[in-house]
Amino acid sequence: MDINAKRKLRTAFMNWLFEATGGSESDDQDASEFRVPDGWTGVPPTEQDVEDAVRYLEGEHLVKAHWTFDGPMAIQLTHAGIREMEQLLSEPSERTEHFVPLVNITNIHGSVIGSQIQQGSPGATQTGHIEVNQRDNAEAFITAARKILGSDSLDARTRAQAEADLAIMSRELESATPRWPILQAFGTSVRDALATAAGTAAAAGVLSLPWP
Repeated sequence: MDINAKRKLRTAFMNWLFEATGGSESDDQDASEFRVPDGWTGVPPTEQDVEDAVRYLEGEHLVKAHWTFDGPMAIQLTHAGIREMEQLLSEPSERTEHFVPLVNITNIHGSVIGSQIQQGSPGATQTGHIEVNQRDNAEAFITAARKILGSDSLDARTRAQAEADLAIMSRELESATPRWPILQAFGTSVRDALATAAGTAAAAGVLSLPWP
């Protein structure tokens, strides 16, 4: 594979892993479950190509890989991997330090209900929506989370990061076609941070919401 194909494969693998684990460090996925996304152009990657991609991601401290004689098996995201994927998901048309734009990389696994997916092409347009209850849940989550931000139990770093993540979520909801995976990823990050820093009891209002 040439360098561009390698970068595209690494990006597709990380996007798949992020979606499959829900953006959590504590979950892992079997690397053999990875499939290239629909619309993949060029020669399909081999098992060796995927193994090389995992070794690169591991070397950059973006994933943890549990190896066997047959290659990588259980793969986990690291904190650094989660942060860079959140950056990529918040600006999918922009390149990050390790990944190419997500514009033309779309992973589809299992059932996709009401999804509208289109490969980029000159003059192409695309529209979509999230369900009303999803929007309501997201807005209720943001409101509840911001109330907890006033707690004295939160350290400045956690508060600043949560405020930044909630601001991104609010901007996304202002769109006529919010991107649900982005809202879900940042919602998970905020929820986990508040539950850890403020304590489960203090964050009960957020944790009880049907989100993410």
